[in-house]
Amino acid sequence: MKSFILISSLLILFSCKQSNNTGNSSDNGQGKKVYGSPKANVTNTPNNQKQQGPLAYGPNVPKIQDGDTVVVKFDVSHKTFHVKKDIVMAAWLFGDSLPGPVLRVRVGQTVKFSMTNRTEDSAFSDMSLMMNMEMMKPMQHSIDFHAGMVNPADKYRSIAPGETIDFVWTANYPGVFMYHCGTPMVLMHMISGMVGMVIVEPEDGFPGKVDREIALVQNEYYLKQAGPVYRADTAMALFRQPNYVAFNGKVNQYTLRPIQVKAGERIRVYFLNVGPNNISSFHIIGTILDKVWLDGNPANQLVGMQAALVGPAQGAVMEFVLPEKGSYTFLDHSFANASLGAAGEFLAE
Repeated sequence: MKSFILISSLLILFSCKQSNNTGNSSDNGQGKKVYGSPKANVTNTPNNQKQQGPLAYGPNVPKIQDGDTVVVKFDVSHKTFHVKKDIVMAAWLFGDSLPGPVLRVRVGQTVKFSMTNRTEDSAFSDMSLMMNMEMMKPMQHSIDFHAGMVNPADKYRSIAPGETIDFVWTANYPGVFMYHCGTPMVLMHMISGMVGMVIVEPEDGFPGKVDREIALVQNEYYLKQAGPVYRADTAMALFRQPNYVAFNGKVNQYTLRPIQVKAGERIRVYFLNVGPNNISSFHIIGTILDKVWLDGNPANQLVGMQAALVGPAQGAVMEFVLPEKGSYTFLDHSFANASLGAAGEFLAE
């Protein structure tokens, strides 16, 4: 009888444990994961709320917001964008720039996201784009968060001009993740500017203290001239022949205007290669990368690296010290990319 009671008790405990692992969450020893979310909502009513949430444009890094839920809002528009002084392209943008805004959240936080497709408005407000009817016409767009674990057919669906999509996703893993438009032809939407970065911190924050944080996104341009502006060219992209490669959207901007830092301070760079094609070998002349967390996850740590190899749609967190005052060039050590614009300077005072 005692044996029967013992076996029955064990079966009940096992059954309870199994029932706790069903549904939309799981705890696999790395913290509770949230899988999926309620169905996305698409309406024909624009969300006129201004850009909202823990957002910034690189090289600036936004601050973490407290709370279990973070409300994030940015829209899609068609605008001209200055790739460099004499090159203006007809761009498709998240927010107001290329790349889109950097979003920063913490593992366990739920992102309540909203995006309105404003291409119908922006197309007719920009006279330069009116010269290029194909690039300026209103069209469908979408957003794909690599940091999310949700049904893409639902949350990452395309929305028509004037429509707004609302959905939620929860950050399950730390890292530096990409977001981009997933509307076909995906390549065209990406090289037209629809890319951005998400930083997901561990629940207790990234280990160690740093004095400065910097966000760098590397992207490639495949452009051909079309009237007064340039436009993205998928044929060039398919042959992997970029005109330019840039950090944070503008060619050689940090060579012309170096990033100001201090000698001896600990610097953390959140790096993302949005590609879409080339591998980046990020290197800083004059120092060593003390720590490199592949894909931005501290569990994937390398130490004492001369360069960080980052493929398309991959990220990294890098920490280093610039040992003394001076100018330190950072670049993609795939020198074809550096020659096309993937280079800049840290000016250490």
